[in-house]
Amino acid sequence: MFLRSSSQQSRVGKWSRSLLLTGGLSLLLAAQSLAAPVTEKVAEKTAEITVSAFGASNIVHTSGGEVWYWGGLFDISDGKHTYRDNRPQIIKELKDTVSVQSSSVGPVVLKKDGTVWQWDIDIKRKSQDKPDGIMEFKAPKQIEGLSNIVKISISNGSAAIDKDGAVWVWHPDYYYTGPHKLTNITGAKDISMNGDAKLLILKEDGSVSEWNSYNNMQTNDNYTATPIKDLTGVVALSAGQGRNHLVIKKDGTVWGWGNNYGGSLGQPITTAAKELPTLIERPTLVKSLTDVSSITTSVGRTLVLKKDGSLWVMGYDVDEYNFPYTGNPELRRIEGLKKVTSIAMGHYHALAVTEDGKLWAWGGNKAGQLGDASFKSSKTPILIKSFK
Repeated sequence: MFLRSSSQQSRVGKWSRSLLLTGGLSLLLAAQSLAAPVTEKVAEKTAEITVSAFGASNIVHTSGGEVWYWGGLFDISDGKHTYRDNRPQIIKELKDTVSVQSSSVGPVVLKKDGTVWQWDIDIKRKSQDKPDGIMEFKAPKQIEGLSNIVKISISNGSAAIDKDGAVWVWHPDYYYTGPHKLTNITGAKDISMNGDAKLLILKEDGSVSEWNSYNNMQTNDNYTATPIKDLTGVVALSAGQGRNHLVIKKDGTVWGWGNNYGGSLGQPITTAAKELPTLIERPTLVKSLTDVSSITTSVGRTLVLKKDGSLWVMGYDVDEYNFPYTGNPELRRIEGLKKVTSIAMGHYHALAVTEDGKLWAWGGNKAGQLGDASFKSSKTPILIKSFK
C-alpha cells in the first residue's frame, strides 16, 4: 500500500491485492471506521477497547495491546472462494501497539514508539498456473519518514499527526511517493480521512481545514490545506468511510456536509435522491442531533453515539444492502444496546463495544464480517465476544 512504488509492485502483488478487495469485499453483494473522541497528544493513551472496520474486515484493539482480527478471510481452491470460519482471532505477532485501523488495502498500525506500520493481508498463491491460494498475514513493514506520531486516520487515504501538531499525508500503492507534511498546518488536534479520501484537520483553536488526496482524478501534490470558512468552535470530527463529514461543536450542535446519500447527513431527501447522491456543499446544521459523543460514517448511513451511551442511525439501516434502498434522514435508535463506548462500520455491517467489554455486531454477514461463523445476516446486534 504505502511502501511500494509501481516499479516495485509485482504482478502477483497486484493480482492478490485486487482479489482481496474485489473478492473479499465486493463479493458481499456490493461493495476507521473507528469512532473515537478527540485524541490527546499522548500516543500511549487509548480507550480501553476500540473497534475499527473497513469493507468486511474488522479489528479490535485493547489497552493492553491485544489485536484481534476477523472478517473477509477466504482461501481459493479450483477457482472457488471459500470463506473461513471468521471468528475473531488474536494476532500475537503485533506488539507494542497504540491503535490499529482497517483501510481499503489493509490495516495500518501505530506503535507506542510513534512509528507507523503497514500490515498486509494477502493471497499466497499455490502455483503460478492457477489462481488458487490461501490468505495470510504478512509481517508489518514500517512506513519510513513517519516518527513521533500520536494519531492516524486511514480510510481511502492516509494521514497522521505528530507530537508537534504537524499533519502528514501519503498516497496508496503505486501512487506512493512517501509521507508529505502539510505545509500550512500547525497545532493539529484531530484528523479524519473519509471514504472520498478527503481529510479534515481540527486545530487546537477549534478551526477546521481540509485537504483532498486527489485533484481532477490525479493524486494531489499540492500539500496545502484549505481552511473551511465560518466553521469555528469545533471539538470533534466524525470518522469512517462515508463520503461526507460531520463535526461536533463546543455548543453541542452537529454540522455536516458532503454526500447526503440516503439521508445520511440527516437532511431531507427527494424520492429520486434516495438512489442518487445529493451533495451538500457547505456545513449545515443537523437539527436532529444533540448530546452527541462521537460519529462514524459509511456509504449512505451514519452511526451516532450519544453521551448517555445510546446508539442511533441516520440514512440507510446498517443491514440494508439489497435493492430497493429506502433511505431515511430521521434519527432511529439501535435497540438492544446500552452504555456503548466504541463504534465502527464496514460497508454493510456495524460493530459496537459496550462498557462491560462486550463486542456486538449486526448487518450483512456474507463474508463472515459479524464474526459468529454463521454467515447469516442480522438486523439486530448479536453478542460476538466478551473482552473482560
